[in-house]
Amino acid sequence: MWPLSRQQLPKQFLKLSGAASMLSATIGRLSPLVAKDDVWVVTGESHATGEAFSELEGLNQIMEPCGRNTAPAIAVAAALMQDLSGDDPIMVVLPADHIVADKDAFQACLNKAVEVAQGDRLVTFGIVPTQPETGFGYIQAEASGQGDIQNVLRFVEKPDLENAQRMLDDGNYYWNSGMFVWKASVILEEVEKYIPEMTALLNGMRARWNGGELWQEVVRDSFDKMPDVSIDYGIMEKSQRVSLVPADIGWSDVGSWDAVHEIAEHDVNGNDISGNVLAIDCHNTLLRSERSLIAAIGIDDIIAVETPDAILLCRAGESQRVREIVDSLKLGKERYHLEHVTVRRPWGSYTVLEGRADGYQIKRLEVQPGARLSMQAHQHRSEHWVVVAGTATVTCGELVKTVAKNESAYISIGETHRLENRGKIPLHLIEVQVGDYLGEDDIERFEDIYGRT
Repeated sequence: MWPLSRQQLPKQFLKLSGAASMLSATIGRLSPLVAKDDVWVVTGESHATGEAFSELEGLNQIMEPCGRNTAPAIAVAAALMQDLSGDDPIMVVLPADHIVADKDAFQACLNKAVEVAQGDRLVTFGIVPTQPETGFGYIQAEASGQGDIQNVLRFVEKPDLENAQRMLDDGNYYWNSGMFVWKASVILEEVEKYIPEMTALLNGMRARWNGGELWQEVVRDSFDKMPDVSIDYGIMEKSQRVSLVPADIGWSDVGSWDAVHEIAEHDVNGNDISGNVLAIDCHNTLLRSERSLIAAIGIDDIIAVETPDAILLCRAGESQRVREIVDSLKLGKERYHLEHVTVRRPWGSYTVLEGRADGYQIKRLEVQPGARLSMQAHQHRSEHWVVVAGTATVTCGELVKTVAKNESAYISIGETHRLENRGKIPLHLIEVQVGDYLGEDDIERFEDIYGRT
C-alpha cells in the first residue's frame, strides 16, 4: 500500500476504508461475541512503541522483538492465554489487515466455527471464491460435509490462471483467508507434534514467566530463538484435524490499491476520490490526496496516491507492482520506504521539513503536555532548538533551563540532553540538526512503555 503504508506504519494501522483503522475495524467486528478486554494484539515492539502506538493504546499486547512469522506468534499467544486465565480458552485468530464487509455473515460463521472448535478441531474460514484469483492460496475441502462444515483435504499454493479457473469450476475450493478458530490446547498439541523444537523453547519460556518473571521480558529475551515458520506451512498443511467453514462475508485482504478501488464507493464515472482532488472527465480512477491538490483531466484507469513526500502513479491493474518500487527504494539511502515525513511518537510527533543529504536536517517537533523525550547524546551532530509555541524544559548535562517562545537552546555534539513539556499546551519548536548521520546516531530514540531508553 505504498506510499501510504511504510515499514514503520504498515497497512493494518491505516484508515483505508471508512473512519476506523483496519486494526480497529477487525476488533469491532468481533463485538459483542468477543469483549474488547479479551482481545490480544500480537505486534512488533517497534510498532507498539513507534508510529503505531496510538492505535495500540489500551489494548492487550504481546510485543515481538523481531519477526518470526505466524506460528511462533500464535503459539506464544496460546500459551499466555492458558497461563493467564488458568483455563483452556477458544482462540479466534484474525489478521488485522483484512476487510470484511458483511459483519452479520462473519459473526454467523464465527459462531459455527466456535461450535466446531469445541470438538477439538482446527477451524479455518474458507472464502467462497468469486473469480479465478492467482493472488491467493486455496483450500480444497471434501465435497460432502456436515451441514456447512467441511473437512479440509489440502492447502494449495497460489496457482496460475489456468489452475485457478479449474479450481473455481470444481466448486470445492476456497480462498485461504488466514482466519482460524481453535482451543489453545489443541493448537499447542499440534505445534508439539509438527514443530517440536518450538514447543521445547515455549516450555522454557512458560517455566520462566510462571516462575515469576515478567512474561513480556521473557518474550523479549527468547522470541528470536523461535523457528521462522508460518502457521499454514508448519501446522495447517500437515494436521489431520482441520475443518472449514465456507464464508461469504464480503472479504478482501486489501493487498493492493486495485483492491482498495474494487471495494470502494464510486462516483457515477467509476472514480474513487478522496482528499484534496479535482477530477474533470475522469473514469475508473483512484485519486487519493493526503495534502497537495491532485488536479486530473480526461484520464481513465489511473491510480494516483499522494502523500507529503511521495506520489504513486500507475495504471489500474498494475498496482501489485508497487513492491518493485519498494524493493528499489530499499537499495537507496532515502527513507521513503521506512517512514512518513511526519512521524508520530508517544511524546508527540516530528515532521522533517528539509535536509539530511547535505549534512543538516530541519524538523518541526510537537511535544504533548506532560510528555518528554528520552535522555540522549549524539556523537556526530549538534542541535539548535527554537521554541515557536509553548514553553520547553531543556536538560543539557547538569543544567536544567526553561526556554520560552521565541527563545532557543543549543545542544553541542556529545552533550547529554532531554526535551520536556511541563506546560498545559502543546510545545512546538523548530529543530536544526547539523552534522553527519552515522549508525545509532541516525535512529530516533525514546522511552518505551516500560520506561527503558
